[in-house]
This record gives sequence, structure tokens and C-alpha cells, in this order.
Amino acid sequence: MDVKTLGEQGLHGWKGRVADTVAERADRGRIPVSAAQVRAVLGVAFFTTSLLYVIKTLRAVAREAR
Repeated sequence: MDVKTLGEQGLHGWKGRVADTVAERADRGRIPVSAAQVRAVLGVAFFTTSLLYVIKTLRAVAREAR
């Protein structure tokens, strides 16, 4: 699985709608990236923030359990 596929998999619901809107605007702009690349980057960013939140929560639970 490549990064683009991973990023696309993380875009469901409101995150997908946000990514679609940003990607469309970026595709019309002057930046040299495609809409698919923007969607992939946003998907990876959403995935990473979710993962960090879960890790932080698990650490807090482990700390409280001691």
C-alpha cells in the first residue's frame, strides 16, 4: 500500500468533504500539485492526528492504571 492509497482511505464523511473542497481549490490555483495529491496529503494528516490522539489517550489510561 502506497502513501496515496493510505491517504485516500482515511477520507470518509466530513473529512472527505473537506479534502474535496480543498483539493478542488488547490487544483485551480497556482500550486504545482494535483487534486489527488492534495487529498492524499490531507488523508495522511487526518490519519496521523487520529493515531496520535489514540496513543495519547492510551498513555493517559496506562498512567492512571498505575
